[in-house]
Amino acid sequence: MTLADISEHCHNITNSYLAVTNGSELVESTQEAIRLTRYHLLEEVFSRWDPFGNQLSFSYNGGKDCQVLLILYLSCLWEFFITKTRNSQYDSQYHQFPLQFLPTVYINQAETFNTLEQSIESARERYFLSIYESPRNQTSMPEAFENYLKVHSTAKAIVIGIRYTDPFGADLCCIQETDSGWPQFMRVQPLLHWTLANVWSILLYSNEEICGLYEKGFTSIGGINSTVPNPALKIRNDDATSCGKRNPFEWEISNAYGKETPCNKVKVSKLTDADEVLLQSTGQLDFHPGWFLINDSLERAGRIRR
Repeated sequence: MTLADISEHCHNITNSYLAVTNGSELVESTQEAIRLTRYHLLEEVFSRWDPFGNQLSFSYNGGKDCQVLLILYLSCLWEFFITKTRNSQYDSQYHQFPLQFLPTVYINQAETFNTLEQSIESARERYFLSIYESPRNQTSMPEAFENYLKVHSTAKAIVIGIRYTDPFGADLCCIQETDSGWPQFMRVQPLLHWTLANVWSILLYSNEEICGLYEKGFTSIGGINSTVPNPALKIRNDDATSCGKRNPFEWEISNAYGKETPCNKVKVSKLTDADEVLLQSTGQLDFHPGWFLINDSLERAGRIRR
């Protein structure tokens, strides 16, 4: 497996989802979200900065939004490569995928869950990420990016998986300069228009391994001292009856890409022993999976200080 292979795989996942015709309004809205993100990347971003020329970097923190954007970004890398190959005077056998690793920055600002750290490491290997990790708690976020740009001086823009519903996201646009007090680079934010339901739909359909914390009721993952399972997903006594929560993504999970036979199993990373003990000690194990929540306004309800 190479970066070219996983990019082609992500391209196949994306095309497979875009070909779905099951009549679901959610799938249709997610397909529209994907098309707009692909337009931003292929027509606006890649035409401005060569994705194979070390001008673009990818910001990754192991969360669901970043993973969805990474799948779409790699898919577009493959599309961009194939298009250039087709437009060349030389046959495809004379073209080689230009990147071996994807330049990636991980801004590590707080003590994180072991499960998330292992998920990021797994993503590094699977998606061929060349990750620069900032020192934990030693720098501010602007300073962390400044240090990254000192190491990657050719980087002109950084791709970020923020959405309109995230804090400070409402007034952003797809391509914009950094604010005052930040190092100068262009922020590329092609996921702004996505809803929480859109994110879960394609991520669960992708059949890619996701962080195991999401199976335990987390919907937005920050530091250990500021994140708990989402209270809106707490299992109540009546959840065993018809009043209980229903999984909105049964179709995506059952028909996920690459499954030979339909099943309701989601591919998640293993919860580490340390995190298992932490959740047990605080009585935070009885929660529905994070993908049971589709209300954007409640997505960050688990971001509280203990």
